[in-house]
Amino acid sequence: MSGFRLKVIFALILLFCFLTAREVSSESIQKIESFENVTSLNSTELYGWEVSLDPLDPVAFSKSYLNGNKTQNFRTVKHKIPGIYILKDSDPNTKTAFLIKKFIAPKSWSVAGLAVRLGAISDKDETYLNGVLIGKTGNFQEVDRPQAYDKIRVYSIPTELIVKGGENLLIVKVQGFFPKKLGIEQDRTEIGNAFLVYKDFYDGEYLKLGFLIVYSTVGFFFLFLYLRKRSSKENFYYGLFTVLLVIYQFLRNQTKYDLGIELIYLKKIEYIAVAFLMPVAYRFNRFYFKFPKAAVTNVLDVIFILIGCFYLISNDVNLFSQVNKHVVQMLYLPYVGYMLYYLVKRLMEKEKDALLILIAVLIVVIASTIDALTTRNVILFPRLLVYAFFVFILSVATILANRYVSLNQIVEELNEDLEKKVIQRTRELNDTLTEVKNLKVQQDADYFLTSLLINPLSTNHNRSSVIKTEFYTKQKKSFEFKNRTYEIGGDINISGNIKLGETRYAAFVNGDAMGKSIQGAGGALVMGTVFNSILARTINTELNLLTPELWLKRAFQELQSIFESFDGSMYISAILGLVEEESGRLLFINAEHPNAVLYRDKKASFIEDELDLRKLGIPGNETLFSVKEFQMENGDVLILGSDGRDDILLGMDGDSRILNEDETAFLKRVEEADADLKEIHVRISEHGELTDDFTLLKISYIPVLENGNSYGEDYFRKELKSAKEFLRTNEYSKAIAVLENAQKLRIADEESLWLLGKSYLKEKQFVRAENCFKRLLFIKPEQSEYLYYLSYCAKINKNYAEAVAIGEKLFSMEPDHIRNLVNLADLYRMLKDFKLAEELVGRALDITPEYEHALAVKRAIENTSAGIA
Repeated sequence: MSGFRLKVIFALILLFCFLTAREVSSESIQKIESFENVTSLNSTELYGWEVSLDPLDPVAFSKSYLNGNKTQNFRTVKHKIPGIYILKDSDPNTKTAFLIKKFIAPKSWSVAGLAVRLGAISDKDETYLNGVLIGKTGNFQEVDRPQAYDKIRVYSIPTELIVKGGENLLIVKVQGFFPKKLGIEQDRTEIGNAFLVYKDFYDGEYLKLGFLIVYSTVGFFFLFLYLRKRSSKENFYYGLFTVLLVIYQFLRNQTKYDLGIELIYLKKIEYIAVAFLMPVAYRFNRFYFKFPKAAVTNVLDVIFILIGCFYLISNDVNLFSQVNKHVVQMLYLPYVGYMLYYLVKRLMEKEKDALLILIAVLIVVIASTIDALTTRNVILFPRLLVYAFFVFILSVATILANRYVSLNQIVEELNEDLEKKVIQRTRELNDTLTEVKNLKVQQDADYFLTSLLINPLSTNHNRSSVIKTEFYTKQKKSFEFKNRTYEIGGDINISGNIKLGETRYAAFVNGDAMGKSIQGAGGALVMGTVFNSILARTINTELNLLTPELWLKRAFQELQSIFESFDGSMYISAILGLVEEESGRLLFINAEHPNAVLYRDKKASFIEDELDLRKLGIPGNETLFSVKEFQMENGDVLILGSDGRDDILLGMDGDSRILNEDETAFLKRVEEADADLKEIHVRISEHGELTDDFTLLKISYIPVLENGNSYGEDYFRKELKSAKEFLRTNEYSKAIAVLENAQKLRIADEESLWLLGKSYLKEKQFVRAENCFKRLLFIKPEQSEYLYYLSYCAKINKNYAEAVAIGEKLFSMEPDHIRNLVNLADLYRMLKDFKLAEELVGRALDITPEYEHALAVKRAIENTSAGIA
């Protein structure tokens, strides 16, 4: 009996020990030995995490627990961390859970700060340590869009929160995004020295970024190779594959959260990159190893394009994940099958590169399979695809680099054979170049001497007060001689005055000799010599007794005979003519030259419809020509020009040049420039490039009132009074019409010019306003208002250099002219000299602190400088 009792007692003791051990085990709490290093908080066989789906107040529970109350009014279950918690069908609406970790802290530590790493939480979280919120990510109220479901959490821990040597309670409130999934899905959990925790986190992310920089450099290098050689499509697809991989891996990197872009848009890009990775990789292999086309892969390409469009349109990230798992990854398989089949086939054909690519593809396939299983929560394993892609990229880059090196070796071998020939050829070319340079110096000297002869002949000797002539010349050929730049060409302008009988005339010619540079210059030299000779002989010979028609015929016949004597080697087109000073009657002959343009009442038109003469020098002209006549009115302007005004290069069509064929385009440029020759050149240059010599000759008929003509004086004053009345009632267009008519009577009248300039400003006709203020400055060069408005108009017309020069001149005269200070400040703002602009506007505000225009310019300066910074 006593033996039986002993056995029972022994059995009870064993049962007690077993139960006691089980209780201790179930209540086992992880003890952290030191915070000097980093300690893992991942679940193990000895201790782990708990999860609760019941409502829980982390603050109240933590305080109660730390105060010794170990009872809890909620259910918990053991859960392995990291690892996703799969909700049961009985909890269909549950999206929030609490992860609980208990640990015992060391009694002391010397590190300055502590941190906890919690891995990638399923979306949003609030993390509490001993009832105090130490970090949170996401907004629990917003459930429709993902916020951070792949973000690794690292939170700093205030050291005073830690219970030294005692139990501590870490509670993570999590809210998932994907259905039935909660928890810490990936990465790891750990606690310890904040410096080491953050260093490990950032070192890992920056290392990945370093890989991405290498990948992107490789990718863009091969894309550049493709741009240099479009036939190497394998370079394009390899570069594109690498760029897509960089995009995908960057969007898996934690630094993407520093961009400040909403997660859903980053996920769109990530899923699109993933969708196109395999089709692009297949195309690289197909072009590199010369795979035949497959109808199946063409259909799959279209499907992937449609999937990419779906990602762009839809905002359902959950659906994105399902499409990626069940459609995209499944559609990868045909590509992989084709690649493996043809790689094995090429390997059997003894193609060495196929072996390296085959190994790399197999590694990527294995890594993709493991990652896919991890994504589906079948296994828990670190992601391997990033490393597999590194192997793939390295393998392909090695193959392409080897091929590149092989080609270079072949080229080097060829270069070695050609080196002696190259040296010999270089010596010959250097000798030839020296000879060419010597010839160039001689040629430039010839050009210089020819230009010295032409320049005195192409002169504006017209001194008439009624007929004004202006020249503008831009020869196509420029050259340097003794460090100075000169121009030479076949265009020429000449003007002068003659008297036939008792009538005074302004004589002129605008010519364009056949040929380029020196050849054309020869024709211009002959024209200048002969026409100037005719003008000189008219003064002292019987030529001054001729009628103007007969004088023109004699001049034309002389020029024709001279050029015809060159036997077809020298022709010139030209318009030569006379303008009678008293009446404005124009007599002219056009020898196959572009039509003269009449500028009247702000409208430009041709004064003749057709040509009946060929160039000077072509036989038969002496019997076919006739003198044409045209009556100029007060204020009329004639513009003559060579065919360079129409020969504008508009663009290129492949290797062919597109030249302007619309001769009426010149009329529009004349109207836009208000017949100003320099402005005409600017306007033409804005529409295309000049391809030929460019000369213009402007003839203005500006009769003045005779002294003592009281009727004309009264009429002028009446017009001026009418214009002032229109200005008073803000009828600026009517005022302009009246003032322009008055200007024809008195072109240099200061008051009418001032009113006309102000009217142009009101109508925003800034080019014409600028011309008015320029003319006013000829009358009164030091008048401050004229200087201000000229600078202002030049700024509006984007003639910044002229605007600054005029504004600075006024500033030197009147430093406190407030409107000029503001205008100059605005100019320097446009020229990005913000320091000087701020000084000038500051000076203006010192004079008048509330000046509205100065304040507006100051704000513009601040905005512009801030935008550049």
